[in-house]
Amino acid sequence: MDDSFIAKPLGQRQIDQAYPLVRAVAPDLAVEQWRAFAAVFLARKEAPAAPSGIMTVQNARGYIHGLYSFTVEQSLRHGRILAVTNVVVLDLFDMTGPAETLLRSMEGLARGHGCSAIHTTLLEGAAEPGSQPSLLGCFRNEGYRAEALRLCKPLDGANDNKARPQQSDSRDAERPL
Repeated sequence: MDDSFIAKPLGQRQIDQAYPLVRAVAPDLAVEQWRAFAAVFLARKEAPAAPSGIMTVQNARGYIHGLYSFTVEQSLRHGRILAVTNVVVLDLFDMTGPAETLLRSMEGLARGHGCSAIHTTLLEGAAEPGSQPSLLGCFRNEGYRAEALRLCKPLDGANDNKARPQQSDSRDAERPL
């Protein structure tokens, strides 16, 4: 493991710097979408809502090698949890250093917020055999295991973070889920 990596929250001035990293796993994501997504997480720091944010893994020069978004939530099975999404780790030579720093930061955040578990959603392709073996291996080496399968069904007009909720009539509220 390379100790020259540090975990720190994404700063306002780093949003554009992180965009190429995000594009590596979401090539169709427009810069405006990324900025809007990041702005929501950065704005939550001032709000009294559930703790959330975007953490980065940086080298000593401030280059971002990884990131993830997180929110403290309630889980039926585990109680208070750290829900981690949008995990990205990229390094041309060895993903182990930044990945281990990222994983340690997740655990530190979870413990700091009194969480009993960390639920991590890996992006499509990360959990498939032969895909990002060192990232998935780092998770397993740190004690992570598959507990659930998360499925996604994109809805028309709701596949980006700029979509606005459609107006519904009062009958929609009465329909069972």
